[in-house]
Amino acid sequence: MRIELQKLTSIAKFLAIKHSIKTQTVLALEKPSRILLQNIYHSWLKTIHGKTVQHFPVYLDKDVAIKSQKLCYGFIKPQSADIDEIILHNDEFKPKNNVELKLNLVVPTQDAMQYFIQWQRYRKYWWSSITTTPSLFSINDMKQENESADVNIIANFNWGPLVVETISITSNGSEHNNTTETSSLTCAMGLETALLTLLLDGISNTTKEEYLKLHNKMAPYKISFGLDSEDEKVLSTLKELSQVIFHKLRAKEISSWLPTFTLPLQLQIKENLHMGVTYTAILNENTLSNGIFHLLNSNTMLKEQVHVADFDTYAAILCGKR
Repeated sequence: MRIELQKLTSIAKFLAIKHSIKTQTVLALEKPSRILLQNIYHSWLKTIHGKTVQHFPVYLDKDVAIKSQKLCYGFIKPQSADIDEIILHNDEFKPKNNVELKLNLVVPTQDAMQYFIQWQRYRKYWWSSITTTPSLFSINDMKQENESADVNIIANFNWGPLVVETISITSNGSEHNNTTETSSLTCAMGLETALLTLLLDGISNTTKEEYLKLHNKMAPYKISFGLDSEDEKVLSTLKELSQVIFHKLRAKEISSWLPTFTLPLQLQIKENLHMGVTYTAILNENTLSNGIFHLLNSNTMLKEQVHVADFDTYAAILCGKR
């Protein structure tokens, strides 16, 4: 894992070593990492809502949830995904999780095992859906103790396994003066661990160009730009056109990155790839006359022709905004 993290800090604009001592290493999070954290958190909230909304209420306050007198209910604690740094313990080289994402469900004990197995499947699927290697994850053997049981979802990297989430079930007995016994189901994960898992998966799937391959849904920037011209006047006009397109994309809430355009085209494309950009819009002199430009897909490295006038609408479809 040390080698992979060294790669991340050396070739990607996601992490930087802030300082390191014998017992721990502190990593500073660059802007792409901070956006990626927000994407992870929002995806987690969305999938929790999707799996619970039709079955039982989920509250943002434990006391309110208990007072609801519902037989089945859940609660989560709202968190902030604004993290500037990650602390790694050097002995295990695992992150210290200061932000824990936890779903708590209270269900009838007679149905507890059914929910326990079901949520293992839900959570493993979610992890597979946000990474570029769906087969990376597995669930270890269940551990039982008295009236509780738990399993871990594990990311099986080449350098060794990493526990990314723990799912547990515990008997509560009878609650609310009700004869029905209930159990508590908990799904808990660390946001810092999730970030490093996605980045390590991305670097594990790197190409010979050594850039991160992130899942389209998680990529911090969906679209960026590259200019293909050596004429200063044309370049100036293409920069202005890029800014217009950029602001139209922002208006549709599509996360985009506008470069400074100080690099030649191939180096600009490489920088975009290193930042996890999913699509690069390559504008050239012909774009100014016919409105056509090439859109480079970072996953396939194939280009397609797109018209400027339709691009913001098409980009919304590509990025799941419609």
